[in-house]
Amino acid sequence: MLVTSELSETPCDYANERVIQRNRLPSRAYAIPEHSVLLNGRWRFHYAPRPALSPLISEELSDDSTIDVPGHWQLQGYGKPHYTNVQYPFPVDPPNVPSENPTGTYERDFQIPPKWESEGNLLYRLRFEGVDSAFHLSVNGVEVGYSQGSRNAAEFDVTHLMKFGGDGINRVRLTVYQWCDGSYIEDQDQWWLSGIFRDVHLIAFPNRGHIEDFTIQTELDSQYEDAKLELRLQHILSVPSTVKVELRSPGPTLQTIIYENSYPLEANSSESSFSIGVVKPHKWTAETPTLYDLTITLLDGSSTLQKIQQRVGFRQVEMKHGNLLVNGKAILLRGVNRHDHHPELGRAVPIDFIRQDLLLMKQHNINALRCSHYPSSPELYDMADELGLYVIDEADLECHGFYDAVARPQAIPESMPYEDRKVLTFPQSAKFTSDNPSWQEAYVERMRQLVHRDKNHPCIIIWSLGNEAFYGQNQKAMHDWVKEIDPTRPVHYEGDVKALTADMFSYMYLPVNELIDRALDEGDDFQKPIILCEYAHAMGNGPGGLREYQDAFNKYRRLQGGFIWEWANHGLTKKLEDGTSFYAYGGDFGDTPNDGNFVMDGVCTSDHKPGPGLVELKKVFEPVDVSKDGDELVLTNRYDFLALDQLRAEWKVSSFSVGASESIVASGILQVPEVPAGGSAKIAIPGLEHVCHDSSEWWISISLSTTKETLWSKPGHEIAWSQFSINSIASFEMVDSLRGINYAKFSESRTKVSILNLDFVFEFDKTLGQITKWSSGGIDVFDGANGPQLTFWRAPTDNDAPIDAEMWKLFGIDSMTQQIRYVQCIEDSGTFKIVVKSWISPPILAWGFDTVTTYTVHGNGEIRIHVSAVPRGPMPKVIPRFGLEMEMNKNTRAVKWFGRGPGESYSDKKEAARIGVWSKTVDDMVVNYEFPQENGNRTDTRWVHLTNGKGNGIRATLTCEKPTRQKGFDFNVQRFSAYELQKAKHPYELGKTDKVLFRIDGGHHGLGTASCGPGAPEAYQLKCQALDFTVDLVAI
Repeated sequence: MLVTSELSETPCDYANERVIQRNRLPSRAYAIPEHSVLLNGRWRFHYAPRPALSPLISEELSDDSTIDVPGHWQLQGYGKPHYTNVQYPFPVDPPNVPSENPTGTYERDFQIPPKWESEGNLLYRLRFEGVDSAFHLSVNGVEVGYSQGSRNAAEFDVTHLMKFGGDGINRVRLTVYQWCDGSYIEDQDQWWLSGIFRDVHLIAFPNRGHIEDFTIQTELDSQYEDAKLELRLQHILSVPSTVKVELRSPGPTLQTIIYENSYPLEANSSESSFSIGVVKPHKWTAETPTLYDLTITLLDGSSTLQKIQQRVGFRQVEMKHGNLLVNGKAILLRGVNRHDHHPELGRAVPIDFIRQDLLLMKQHNINALRCSHYPSSPELYDMADELGLYVIDEADLECHGFYDAVARPQAIPESMPYEDRKVLTFPQSAKFTSDNPSWQEAYVERMRQLVHRDKNHPCIIIWSLGNEAFYGQNQKAMHDWVKEIDPTRPVHYEGDVKALTADMFSYMYLPVNELIDRALDEGDDFQKPIILCEYAHAMGNGPGGLREYQDAFNKYRRLQGGFIWEWANHGLTKKLEDGTSFYAYGGDFGDTPNDGNFVMDGVCTSDHKPGPGLVELKKVFEPVDVSKDGDELVLTNRYDFLALDQLRAEWKVSSFSVGASESIVASGILQVPEVPAGGSAKIAIPGLEHVCHDSSEWWISISLSTTKETLWSKPGHEIAWSQFSINSIASFEMVDSLRGINYAKFSESRTKVSILNLDFVFEFDKTLGQITKWSSGGIDVFDGANGPQLTFWRAPTDNDAPIDAEMWKLFGIDSMTQQIRYVQCIEDSGTFKIVVKSWISPPILAWGFDTVTTYTVHGNGEIRIHVSAVPRGPMPKVIPRFGLEMEMNKNTRAVKWFGRGPGESYSDKKEAARIGVWSKTVDDMVVNYEFPQENGNRTDTRWVHLTNGKGNGIRATLTCEKPTRQKGFDFNVQRFSAYELQKAKHPYELGKTDKVLFRIDGGHHGLGTASCGPGAPEAYQLKCQALDFTVDLVAI
């Protein structure tokens, strides 16, 4: 081992790209033998700011300072978490690392189990599944070796150092470095966290012989019916031995032996291989994850030396006719990117937490995951095999930070098109490591580690060379190595933009129109498919526009799906002095430089609970499409292998009237035809005979659910649903015909208009152009003088922030003011009208809206507000929203509406929101995003009630003439204003309030995914244009 002073001219192991290990054993297939002891738990620990200040091997560690293994020292009181996305948090000078290189020394004692000693001579190893970022190992005061590659396993032979017997105490010590030269190629978009964060095992093999590694590959015949299982063994044998191979049929009980045979192995032989034919095995796919049990037993006579059990899935992955095929069929990937993350434990993720992630994926129609951007915990792949998920397994490799090192000195603006920036920066960025021959072994070794550990899992259908590491000779070397070792799987790498070696074109964050252009670029005679390794950046309130992507995937053969970025927010739990907990992001720990809340970009929250984005994703990813064609339903089977007869369909016909709850008129079970994978069928719409073509809205709802229990669902789990309007004439009036006010008293002064009778009080401030009081039955509708006002602003979402929000602020939409130009009061037969002409515009600028607002007050406390606003001057292209905002009586408790629900919905994020009558409390209307922003909108609403605990309140409706809306309006009920949400950087900063803010909108700009990708599609953009809408407010 080379151990040097940090002041020596000889490079340290951790700052030398040519030293990636010392005495580490070659990577092998993950299999923990029967002789194993898990060494997790409390370890003695010493923290030093620099390696030279860490204890010498001869120095004792105190029992008073301990730490959890697995774990990260930054999450246990030493140092601090640090988040960056692209930029390196240290100066760029590879392979050198900062002198301030925090170093953790770990130590624990263990004994060899007495039973092991009685079983004869054994070979002893220490195995570390993950240590960030590099470490030196010693045992019993003797230096053993060195390893780097944080998310790769490291195994060392320690046989010659073991102590035995009752007094045989063995001491293992690791000196772990926060930074090493490998940190330059581990620049993934996540927290920088250090330490022993995965399992540590003591393992042992019989000295007489053991299987060192094994490789399983399955091959199907040309008809994809019969199969051949190829088994290759690497072994170390000091005596003649026998290997017994047994293959059992699928199933937890009553398994039958399909194949059983024993083969002699000569002493000192190192390799053997076997071929097993299997007639018509059940095939493994993500939809049908059938697994067989393979047992490999090594025997010395009748004595068992070693037993390996591995589950086998018979499946074949190919590239044919330009498509990625599984078992001869082109598949569609409905995937997500997943980092290892736990809100309290960082990347030291418990197994049950990983399993819950994968169960949620299956339950939300996800069929694929990309391990971003490194090999995950080894147990994840067993789960994916079992549950049925396609996996892109990715090498622990990313060096995106070299981009900033190159781009910043050139002052290349981020507004420049990405393709242009790549031309200017990527070749130079690649020279640091990716196209530098001295780094080739470091690159290829990361591929070896990935492939050898995980090669026996059927779930892995694609190997990936890493992520955002540019492209150079070292990626070519990685590709060549893996193709020689495992030609059964295709290779992915997005950085290979021309797919020179990659088996597919891979892109990130392409707008749908560009994606379609590339799909059609070579017509139908293309050689390689297109997969989006990242798309639909799910940061904050989003992603918007998922439906358009999925429609393109379904339509164009070359497009084989993609992977949403990403699965979950990466917030880390942090507490304030008063005990308040919140999810922290970049900068919250005093970490600089940082990339702020860019780490909060998942469809799940930081505690990995489903967020609105995951609910939307489940709907868009449905494997069954139901559409309406006249009086028939069209069922399209989007499964790649399953027929629809494994589903149950239920239907109901519902009627919706003004202010009333849903009335279910008829319901039943729909006979699902046996539609094969990829096929479609038509069936008559049931229940049409019950429909009355009146002014109510009539809808039919179809729900398809599972009929059998699976590992991830109970019977009755909903897979897909659809709704259709079935009476074309529905157009009920939301408000009664206008009536005059009985016994009204009207008064007008220079500044105020008052209208009242025994049950009704209405006051209007002419100087403000605003309702300042409205009460019905003695109950105030508004809080104070905060009646309806025309507004345009929304708290910027993460997807607004980069482009739209900056443009909106430039045009002053966040600071609009109102100038009252004219107020006229008109009374006609007991009906009162107040007409206000105003100019609504921002300071500094010379644009705004010429606005005419007409307030009509009529019978039973009903108010109609008509707004006509025409933009004038140099205006923005799009605006956030338009509508009326008002502050309701603080006693308002409940919200009930007819429209899309129950969760939030926006014009380009509403697929998962069903039409119905929904009820929620005011507090439950809010979505508490971990970075405060616009939230909680409901779209396509017909009417909404806001009431107090006694049912008193208002019904509100809106009709919009300009721009034309097909049906419905948007509304929002919040506790905090857009400006309060905009100012807050964490939910706790908002505090608590009893305010009830009601917003009713005629139009709302889409969400898009511009935090990293395209903005709202054209169809969902709210153009700055003439506005004409009417709001009716009715006391109830």
